Amino acid sequence: METCVRLLENVQAGGKSMLVRVAIVEDEAELHDYYKIMMEAWGNARNVRLVITFVESSEEYLFQYDGRHLFDIIFLDICMKNMNGMELAHEIRKSDRNVQIVFVTGKSEYVFEGYEIGAVRYLIKPVEESRLEETMDACMEKMENSRDDYLTIKYDGENLRLLRSDIIFLKVEGHYMQMRTADKVYEWKIGLKEMLAKLDAARFVKVNRSAVVNLEYVNKITREECILENGDAIPISRGAYGPLNEAFMKYFFK
Repeated sequence: METCVRLLENVQAGGKSMLVRVAIVEDEAELHDYYKIMMEAWGNARNVRLVITFVESSEEYLFQYDGRHLFDIIFLDICMKNMNGMELAHEIRKSDRNVQIVFVTGKSEYVFEGYEIGAVRYLIKPVEESRLEETMDACMEKMENSRDDYLTIKYDGENLRLLRSDIIFLKVEGHYMQMRTADKVYEWKIGLKEMLAKLDAARFVKVNRSAVVNLEYVNKITREECILENGDAIPISRGAYGPLNEAFMKYFFK
């Protein structure tokens, strides 16, 4: 398979205040210039320096860039040959929870699965310039917010610094708080109310009196349980079902 990978650096006299690295995985090579023109217009209007990488297949992306964390934003065409963009997104999320993912496609049946893995937007082809601008603005807002995404807790006599985005859920077990992250479980004495004060209410939502979930890891919500990406099922209290659903919709479909 012939690969088309082009680096396009948008630099103008006077410099740019911020560098943003964008990957566009799109097997229709004729669309590359179309996206390039719109993105450069967005970058010029907002004083942002863009480095854009075009890749023609999911397989090529995994071969060249998997696990290297080179990009801030990735646009994925869903309907590609062999491995589609949704499958590639799941692979990317195994090693990178923070990169901004945007889906681009001519079909809409994948929309809910797309938001479950934390996609910023879902764009329908042909992509309008105004929609692309809104999407880039949303990505930039999330990137700016992630700069302050660290949480400091006192744990085993030491100050521990963790990414809030790595927290999957918290729950009270007896006199202890249990916090599960992507790679570890922490247990220490602290009140749930005190922990909630350290977290953003839009992302961390109570599912019952003693448990809080990070909406970015929610895979499915039923009347009885909140199913997370790692397979954990957290019981939902009767009064929490409505607010949890509402919070999920606001967070992913705003």
